[in-house]
Amino acid sequence: MSDTDSLRSFTAKWQALWPEQMVLQVLLPASQKLQAAAWAALFCELQECVFSIEQEAVRGPKSLWWADELQRMSHGQARHPLTMPLQEHAAPFAAIAEPMLALATRVPLRSGSSALLMQQLQPYTGAVAACESALFGGAAETDAAVIGVHLLMMRLPGGLQAFDRAMVPMHLLARHQALNAATEALREDWLSELLALLPEGNAGNPYREAQRRFVRRRLRTMRAGNPTSLTPAYAWDAWRAVRQFR
Repeated sequence: MSDTDSLRSFTAKWQALWPEQMVLQVLLPASQKLQAAAWAALFCELQECVFSIEQEAVRGPKSLWWADELQRMSHGQARHPLTMPLQEHAAPFAAIAEPMLALATRVPLRSGSSALLMQQLQPYTGAVAACESALFGGAAETDAAVIGVHLLMMRLPGGLQAFDRAMVPMHLLARHQALNAATEALREDWLSELLALLPEGNAGNPYREAQRRFVRRRLRTMRAGNPTSLTPAYAWDAWRAVRQFR
């Protein structure tokens, strides 16, 4: 398999999970299309590695491999189809490794409130935001918060019944007395809190601003109990995100 075929296999996996990203690909400048596809797919791979693997015996070694790969990127020694094209850009990829490993050792995360949960994620989300700023330009103080909500949304809807209970804070679990079973009321409350946590102001670059709009639309769709299928509204989100940075 060629490097191009390998890259496509990983981006295809990402696009199947988040089809709205294909709309964004059409609207991004040609110079950003490859890096946006590789970066979004890498973001999903890291999220899956750190937050979705229950067995520590699997999560630990896999997280160490990705941490090493992130550090290699800063020296032009990447090996993965997603990281090889990204390492050509000057971005602080290595800075993601340490906070990623710290989170991987603490999964499943337990927090008393949504604010404390976002604080736990902040070293990681801040490092991711710094890389996005280097890749796509611009910067906003709220980008790390947008990334945090994005990560938490990615644990839904199935995560509520998973080993980490989708990282739902303890105050919600206690309110619904749902330590052993997910409830519709718990789900609705958590979706409402995620929407409240998502910053209203624009993100720092077109890529992250599109994600902010996509996340908001998905959360609202899930809270309304509707299927999260691709609709023309996502094209509107992507167009507005890209347009405002031109």
